[in-house]
Amino acid sequence: MTLKRTVAFLALLTLLLSCSRSVEPGLYRVEEGFLRVFTDSLGAQQAVLYRDTTALWADTLQVDLRETKFQLKPYREPDFHRFPIRELYRDPVYKVGETRDVIYGRVLSGDGDARMDLTMDLYYPRDDRADSRPLLMMFHEGGFRGGDLRDSCLVEWCQYFASLGYVVANADYRKAAGRNLRETDDALFKALKDANAAVRFLLKRDSLLIHSGRIFAAGADAGAITALNLAYMREENLPEIIREEEDTTIVVKQALLRGFDVRAVSNLWGAVPDTAILHNARIPVISFHSREDTVVPFGAGYPFDEPVGEDKGFLRSMFESFLSLFLPDVHPFREMYGSGIIHRILRARGVSSELHAFDGARHNLFIREDGSVDYPTFDEIKEQTAAFFAARMVLSPVSLREDPEDPQLFVIDKSEVETCLWKVEGGAFIGTGEDVARILLFPDAPVHAVSVSGAYTSGLTFYERLEL
Repeated sequence: MTLKRTVAFLALLTLLLSCSRSVEPGLYRVEEGFLRVFTDSLGAQQAVLYRDTTALWADTLQVDLRETKFQLKPYREPDFHRFPIRELYRDPVYKVGETRDVIYGRVLSGDGDARMDLTMDLYYPRDDRADSRPLLMMFHEGGFRGGDLRDSCLVEWCQYFASLGYVVANADYRKAAGRNLRETDDALFKALKDANAAVRFLLKRDSLLIHSGRIFAAGADAGAITALNLAYMREENLPEIIREEEDTTIVVKQALLRGFDVRAVSNLWGAVPDTAILHNARIPVISFHSREDTVVPFGAGYPFDEPVGEDKGFLRSMFESFLSLFLPDVHPFREMYGSGIIHRILRARGVSSELHAFDGARHNLFIREDGSVDYPTFDEIKEQTAAFFAARMVLSPVSLREDPEDPQLFVIDKSEVETCLWKVEGGAFIGTGEDVARILLFPDAPVHAVSVSGAYTSGLTFYERLEL
């Protein structure tokens, strides 16, 4: 066969093969977009080109495979599955370990001769595999004059949250030496400094695997005041006399240099000394308080202003009111603003606040009038707190949205996302990243939707689906 005949034969063979071109049904990536090949009801092979025009919806064009020459690359959808819902930090799942009398600081006594240790009891989940645990700072009650670090309700509260997956620090703090305004003010603000010192001490203990972005605070009575101050108080809010006085803390200098933020607070019948501090941050608070509490006011007032079971009488009340005009220190506490006012201010500012107001004059809602533990109320409060905290374990929940400047682009906030998977219905991915996906939709598809599923760094999971 001559060379000319060989060339002519090959050309004819190529033409015949192109006219009878057959492609496996499926979706293919081509230079202009995507090509869908299918067999119609008559058994003939058909092809539709979805042309990418930088709009969300593709241009659709019927094509003849025999007359076109595409470089076909099979399109493969990215792996996708819905992550199982993880109800972490809501149900007790861990056994609890405990370490008592952990020293987090040392202070000098008033005369500067003796040292006093600042201690905490630690509760933590055993045998959990989390590499970043939330921290719950718990502070006991006692009016800044006393209080039992190992009160049975307090210990049970700490054990419960450790069983949910928290590292729980039940921290002691300095108390007032006397019962006057100067002493209680001093104790209130030193308790705040001690709380800050305790948090920074714990964040340096790598073995506890605490996530510095997941710090929660809770407390009862004076402990609630300390927890709220830990979240909201700043250096500039301290009274001038407190700021100017040299603190005696040895292990912690510049005690309010924070380096951390509190995610949420559980306020158990507590208050704040100044409503101005509530404008320093936007930290969610859940509060539990009796409307007729006579120890810490539900609204505005002085702690212990009308002790339960004591009738001060008209003359004594008038006498104290008269003295307070000339001797402000006659009352051992400054005026405080309780849960009712805290809730109202936070809600007005658009900050998440949940108030559970109880009837009656009972101060400690865990304890009945006969001194026994009110376990139904105790369980209800700790479970409501756990749910409130768990819902705020993620500060930036995933919200799937379309980029207003680029109609093909769909984005999420990945600041707390560890793993992310994408899925499109009625279209195909032009490209995907950790927090973005570029999508082209096919107009003839019956359903159009974009889904994203994944896990947060906290271990919680998410799933979002956006129909288009």
